[in-house]
Amino acid sequence: MAVIGAGPAGSMAAKYAAIAGARTVLLEEHAAIGWPVECAGLLGAGALAESELAGGSFILRGMFGAEIFSPGGSHLCFKAPSCKAYVVDRRLFDRAVALDALREGAELRLCSFVRKMKSEEGKCTLTLAGGEEIKAKIVISAEGVRARLARQAGIKPPQIILSGAQVEIPFAVEDPESVELHLGPAPGLFAWVIPTSEGTARIGLCARERGCEHLRAFLKTEWIRKRIRGSATTMNVGGLPLGSPAATAVKGLLAVGDAAGQVKPTSGGGIYPGLVAAKIAGGEAAAAALGGDSSAERLMEYDRLWRARLGRELEIGMRVNRMLNKMSNAELDRVVGYLARKPQLIKAIEEHGDIDRPSRLMGRTLRHLDWDAVKLAGLLRYALG
Repeated sequence: MAVIGAGPAGSMAAKYAAIAGARTVLLEEHAAIGWPVECAGLLGAGALAESELAGGSFILRGMFGAEIFSPGGSHLCFKAPSCKAYVVDRRLFDRAVALDALREGAELRLCSFVRKMKSEEGKCTLTLAGGEEIKAKIVISAEGVRARLARQAGIKPPQIILSGAQVEIPFAVEDPESVELHLGPAPGLFAWVIPTSEGTARIGLCARERGCEHLRAFLKTEWIRKRIRGSATTMNVGGLPLGSPAATAVKGLLAVGDAAGQVKPTSGGGIYPGLVAAKIAGGEAAAAALGGDSSAERLMEYDRLWRARLGRELEIGMRVNRMLNKMSNAELDRVVGYLARKPQLIKAIEEHGDIDRPSRLMGRTLRHLDWDAVKLAGLLRYALG
């Protein structure tokens, strides 16, 4: 079997396919794993655990808290006693996940761009850019947000693709153990400031469109501009898929990670859901290949299993995303200001906050709202379904 794309989801799928006994080739179009970087590089503790890596040089620092800013300047601060997330070097992280797959027996081939795919007689033929053909009983598409081959095979695109942009820049960091989240710079998601050291930060955002344009405007806002200490050293751009299609498997092929829209709509993080789904994808694809059944019906078992693990969380995330995008700046100001005046709610966030499974926290916050927050409680109940 073949896995297209050696990002974290692709490498994990290849690892689990190899563990299950299938001969597995991992095809990466670029000359090095982890390039280009299209991620903010902030992993929740759950994502790190799902990577099955004990740690390593890819971890730059731990994050304990966050400060959320509304458009009008209201802000909500919280800081947990234990580490909740990790700032990572995505190139080193991706390579570490891929190395694990190779240790389990997967074969990696770099500079292997798959130009086209043809399915016939229970097998897929992949034609590489140089003309070489690779035959596989089942293909796993971990191509990323564009997922050209998955789309050609019949996997629908995600519901929304946001435009993301980020720079790493010398910056006066307020708290090197906390992330800043800024609501309202552009419709879509939010802007962020992620410290990579006491004097540098990754600053980015995701918008419905024109992410680079919105990022340039955000960098000129007073709160950000006055803290910039030099020119950007790196810039990353990419698309962020939100909302999985109705089916992520067709005859001979299944999609995983960004190719399947397996991204948290509340935070834009795709590593955790991608790794969870990839383990299922690798195991189910291997079992189907070894059993000689590459039918859509057989591979849809993967679709059922990953949705049982992640479906409700991602659907709640889409509700929250739609809810926030419908709110005016004044409403966001009122909500953030209200939450900031609730010490018991802040304590609940510090104790139970989980960027990989935010719905658990949302359920706990309802008990800390009073009758003055009927509207807010209604919004949360809508989000939780």
